[in-house]
Amino acid sequence: MQNAEPTLEKIEDYNGKESKEKRKTIWIVILSGLLIGALYGVLKANSNVSDELPVQTNITKY
Repeated sequence: MQNAEPTLEKIEDYNGKESKEKRKTIWIVILSGLLIGALYGVLKANSNVSDELPVQTNITKY
């Protein structure tokens, strides 16, 4: 029962031994997260919604 947990050396992803498919998957997840974050930032920066009512001034000074 003591040896039920695997050691780090037995895990296939330890110490740079992961497969090329897993590396591609991780890069796709990271890049898609950055792309979604950039799109969200651009949309947030370009959407200006104001709750203030426009003020019309028809006051003439003599």
